[in-house]
Amino acid sequence: MKTLVLVVSMVVCFLFFMPLHTVSADPYRWNTIRIGVKSVHDTEQGEGVKVAVIDEGVIRCNHYELILSGPCSTYSAGNTYFPYYSDHGTHVATTIAGDKWSGGTTSSTQFVGVAPDAEILGYNYLGTYSGRMPLNAQDIFISHAYRAGARVVNMSYSPTAAGELFHSWSNERMYLLIPKYSNMVFVRAAGNDGLNLSAQYYWSTASGASQHPDTDLKNLIIVGAVDRNMNIASWSNRPGNDCFRRWNGSSWATSCKGRDAFKHFFVVAPGVDIVAGCDQSTTHYCTMSGTSMAAPHVTGVVALLQGHWPVLLSRAGSVANIIFHTAQDLGAPGVDAVYGWGLVRADRAMSPLGERYLNKNGKVYALSSSRLRVSSALAVLSPERIAFFDEYDRDFQIPLASFAPSYDGILNRWIKSEDTPDQSSTNIPDGFSYTVSADHYDPSHPRLSDLDFNLSYQARDGLGWDFGQGKIIRHLDTAESLTFGLMANNNNLSGTYPVGSIANGGAYGFVHQPLGELFSLTSGILSNTTFTSAVEDRNYAPGADALVLSLKRTSQNRRLSGQITATYLTEEDGVLGTGGSGGLHFTDGFNSNAITLGTRYQVDADYSLSTSFTKAFSRGATVSDGLLSLESNELTSTAFALGLEKQRWITDTDQLKFSISQPLRVDGGHMTLTHGDFYDADGMLHNRKVDIDLGASGRQIDYQLQYSTSLKKNRDLGLFAYYAQDYLHRDNHHDYGIGVRLRGTY
Repeated sequence: MKTLVLVVSMVVCFLFFMPLHTVSADPYRWNTIRIGVKSVHDTEQGEGVKVAVIDEGVIRCNHYELILSGPCSTYSAGNTYFPYYSDHGTHVATTIAGDKWSGGTTSSTQFVGVAPDAEILGYNYLGTYSGRMPLNAQDIFISHAYRAGARVVNMSYSPTAAGELFHSWSNERMYLLIPKYSNMVFVRAAGNDGLNLSAQYYWSTASGASQHPDTDLKNLIIVGAVDRNMNIASWSNRPGNDCFRRWNGSSWATSCKGRDAFKHFFVVAPGVDIVAGCDQSTTHYCTMSGTSMAAPHVTGVVALLQGHWPVLLSRAGSVANIIFHTAQDLGAPGVDAVYGWGLVRADRAMSPLGERYLNKNGKVYALSSSRLRVSSALAVLSPERIAFFDEYDRDFQIPLASFAPSYDGILNRWIKSEDTPDQSSTNIPDGFSYTVSADHYDPSHPRLSDLDFNLSYQARDGLGWDFGQGKIIRHLDTAESLTFGLMANNNNLSGTYPVGSIANGGAYGFVHQPLGELFSLTSGILSNTTFTSAVEDRNYAPGADALVLSLKRTSQNRRLSGQITATYLTEEDGVLGTGGSGGLHFTDGFNSNAITLGTRYQVDADYSLSTSFTKAFSRGATVSDGLLSLESNELTSTAFALGLEKQRWITDTDQLKFSISQPLRVDGGHMTLTHGDFYDADGMLHNRKVDIDLGASGRQIDYQLQYSTSLKKNRDLGLFAYYAQDYLHRDNHHDYGIGVRLRGTY
């Protein structure tokens, strides 16, 4: 026998009619797409960052690509005058900060720079000029840029000798300026000689940035050029296997110490056929190639980093490390002599690196051990967000809750809910039986905690008991219409026993005892901890144990029944299914007392009504050394459910079940959330404090409908629909879904 399940998804289509208009070309050209700029621009474009561009001639700051971006200005040194605008300098500046100007241009020239909101500080260097350039021009330029607030310098000019990184001129002082301005990132074009870089001899100690943060070239990035296929350009200089050679006190080093090698300072970027602005007019564009065109791509990514995280403005070595360690590996695996670290990637650079942590007033908590699981009772916590930091003290926003109540996947769970479970049942003589289910069992990783089982006994006089592991709440004497819905679990505390279900899913033991005068008593204990489980097995839900005592009375004609159930719940590191660990630990535990009143009335043989109401009182110990602090050590909460069952509604084989319920909801209380939010440019941590009223703004009401009927030829049809009003107890926040299932056997 095989089972065929056909799921028909019902999709509602919304049509929006918009006027026709001419669609302009995508301004993200191949070079910016290759380095992942497009997704970064959704949140960051380098606003407020000043970029120094030391280049040939005068940058045309009135180019429309620069007028629409951050401000642009140019500077000269000494008694000099540049009588012309520079194609080269303008191309470099607009590659960094071009801002998608499209007025009067064709789609073939429209483009966007890497950091379109950055401010350009242009410094006129080299080229044809009148007057005399001071020998210390670079000192003047960099000093001016630093005082003006620039913390990144683009150097797209070539040395006088092929294969050299810096000029051999007496006025080439970069090996002194780079360590002097240790808070600035220096981005250097590798040159266009098609050679490996030749050794550089320096009196000062030079060493790679990635491993030695205290060395004096930690803020240098060397850039080679690749084409659109990510192959190194034939004319691009490469790092090779040479290095910065140091003076050891009596002679120059004759060999390279590992991290002094050029390849540890080297990345590549697009540098072939790059379209950007040029000098002939304010709307002129041209195509250029060279490592001069590759370097501004890296400079733009630096501007994106500095714009988003002010703390990086004073940590140039960290910026270089981020660029290196997020590059896309090209060529030989690892750092190599052709591509260095690989292709610069803006999207990767904007993502967290290394160890991640939370911070409150300078106290650090590992993010990996800090988790918060939120149930519907405290669903007011779900929308909150916190900041975590990576190893470079960059802040990233994430949801406060690692596990939050959600109805995602509810239709899939409904589809599977009536499938034949992977279980076996065996009756043993004298009233004993046992059931074993392997629905969650993984043979490749056998664990007792994944195996659900039940051992039961039923005597002829009505006495019975159940012992086992797994979900037991649904087996209690409960109206089916109050438990069929898929909302009742450890996160969404709905149904007949919302407090008891917090401790559902682990080991349990129950005794059922008939009493006189149509009374019966059910008592037992249950836990959400299995015999061999860890906190991960219950998805970080607080460890919970419950004692349940339920007294039931049935009328003489068996049509009306009522019961009162007392539940005593103890939770470790949590309250009402919400619990935290690590930096989000907020309580050592709570005890809850709940009373549930329930009735069931059998109107006729095919029609019944059921109701349930629960009120709970919780009390416990609070702690305040973490990010979350529960200010209220006493909480009250309520839940209710109303259900209807109808057999043979339309046909002789159909069934209708409908319920209206409110998941468990805390009526009031107060929490505070305090966390480190960001570091400023001076490295000072700024905290954020949020007061949270636990009295939710709304009251979630769930409406659930299930209809099933048998068809001809061993087929059955099922319909399930739900609507959650004020979802997660938030005003005007709704959720809904509908599914159709056709099942057949052959």
